[in-house]
Order: sequence, then C-alpha cells, then structure tokens
Amino acid sequence: MDIENLISLKHTLRFNSDGKFKILMISDIHAGVGFNKKTPIAIKALVDECKPDLVIFNGDVAGPGRVAVQKVEEVKNMLDVIAAPMEDAHIPWAHVFGNHDDNGGLSNELQEPVYETYPYCLSKHGPADVDGASNYVLPIKAHDSEKILFNLWGLDSHDNIEKFKKAYGLPDDFNPVLTNNFCFDRGYDTVHFNQVVWYYEASKALEEYNGAKIPGLMYMHIPVPEMTFVYRNRMECGFEGTAREDVGCGEMNSGLFSACIQRGDVKAMFFGHDHVCDFTGTYCGMLMGYDAGIGYDTYGDNDLRGGRVFELSEDDPANFKTYMVRIRDVLGAAGDKTSEDK
Repeated sequence: MDIENLISLKHTLRFNSDGKFKILMISDIHAGVGFNKKTPIAIKALVDECKPDLVIFNGDVAGPGRVAVQKVEEVKNMLDVIAAPMEDAHIPWAHVFGNHDDNGGLSNELQEPVYETYPYCLSKHGPADVDGASNYVLPIKAHDSEKILFNLWGLDSHDNIEKFKKAYGLPDDFNPVLTNNFCFDRGYDTVHFNQVVWYYEASKALEEYNGAKIPGLMYMHIPVPEMTFVYRNRMECGFEGTAREDVGCGEMNSGLFSACIQRGDVKAMFFGHDHVCDFTGTYCGMLMGYDAGIGYDTYGDNDLRGGRVFELSEDDPANFKTYMVRIRDVLGAAGDKTSEDK
C-alpha cells in the first residue's frame, strides 16, 4: 500500500500548540438546488461558535433539497455557499456521500472532483478498485512532530439495496430486506466488503509506518447494523441523548464493526442519516452515535438541529469529549424552521 499517497493531504492536520484539536460534524444538509437561505447561515453560526480545526459533512450534502443537482455547475454553485464558512476562514473540511447525494441527478463519481477543487477540502475519492466515491483517512499529527496520533476514517455508505443488487449482478429474487430485520423493511445499503478490506489493510499499514497502533474515529452516513443494539439495549449500552426514529441501517452486514473491533484502533463510529436522533452509546467498547440533521429542506426538529463537536487532547487522543451544539442555542428562534420554510 502506498502510504505517502494514503496520508497525503492538502493541509496537514496537527494538534495545536496547546495539545488540542476540535472537530465539528454536520450531517443531512440536503441542499441541492434552490436550498433554504437559512442553511448557510446555520452552518456559519456553528463554525463561528465552535471554532473547529476541521469540519466534517457526514453525508446528504447535495440531495435532494428542493431540486437534485443535475450538473457540475450546480454542485459548484451549492458548495460555493455551503463551504464558504470554512474556505473563507481557511478551516480544512471533508465530506462523505450519503444515500441522497445523487438522487437520480449527478452521480457521486462526477460530484467528487468538484469537492476536491476547493482549496481546504481534504476529501478524497479513494482507491479506484474499492466501492464508493469517498473512502479515505485523515491523519492528525502531533503539534511538533510527524508522529500520527489520531486517524479520521471516512467511508461511503452508498444508497439502497437495489443498487447493490445491480452492482453485483444479483438475481431479482435476492432480497435481504425483511419485515422483522435490523431496519424493518427499509432497504438501505451499507459499506461494502471491499471497503472493509481496504480499511483493515490501510490500518495495518499505518500502524507499521507509525510504529504504533493509531486510535481513530470512523464516520459514514448510513449506520452499521450494530447501531440498532445501542438503540434496543439502552441500559446495557449507556444510552444518552434523543431517539425519535428507528435506526436506519442497512440490512446487509459487511463485517465492518467486527473488523474495527479486531484491529482495535477505531474507538468510535458516528453517523448521520437519521435526522431526529442524536444519541450515543457504547457496544463492545465502541462508542457509537449520531449528530442530528441540520437541513431546512428536509424533516427535522428545531430543538435538535445542530452539529456534533469532538474535542481531542494530544496527551490522550483516544479518550475524547463529544457533545451537540444546537442551532437554536446559537441563533435563537431565528434558527428555527418555520411553516414558511416548508
């Protein structure tokens, strides 16, 4: 594996001289074409309030909003506004694709190069022979050396099981979506097995390169099936936060969770997708959670709308602090979605 290509970024991520690094995660913007004017105001308000060292868009950035993006120019017009708070402040940012980003419009394969044109966007397509258009790792280095202290793993969690069937030439009667399954007959896709293999091999290569195992945070849009265990076993998993809908995971289990447990480096997995959930919990030692959706062109609740912050410390990066920041707490009633926004 080409380590230098794997860890090469436009801007090196480092812990600050005070030994701190802050991440802001935002999901389910659902901008598209003609998005609500409150959307960029809310994003800027979060960025200004949290003052992050990195911003992550955890899926469903472009789609569908009011109208799905159909052209490269429409993606650029959207990102010129959505990414402006980071680009103007010279704050690095990254994204992964969700299940709505293409929505029958421009494919993720054609959207990804547009993202990568932005000077502070650190997202990468990932290996050509691995499924998805947003698979990468972002290393965070010590403030005064090249030692990697923390990894951020971004993965493309795809769209739906029908696309999975088509991609792998599966027969029409192939149907893993059952009424009483993980996600109760909703048909989402998930991270594919070749992505699991890529993560596993990249993780081993980075450990060898760094001389030590590197703790990390993994993020993707659609939750892994194991997230349902936190939802259904709240006392055992230390459930905290709000759950106003079921876990919208995929029905196929790629083995990603097990691979992360076996490698022992990923300490947490966080998801978007379920707009009115912001809960966290721990299963098999893995912290798992949501950041409630921010978008105004989709469903969501005003008391939850916001982003999730992760605060890392250089002296113990594996034990980070995480919490939600609400739009309502930053902008007051002006940040609420009203009947005029529907």
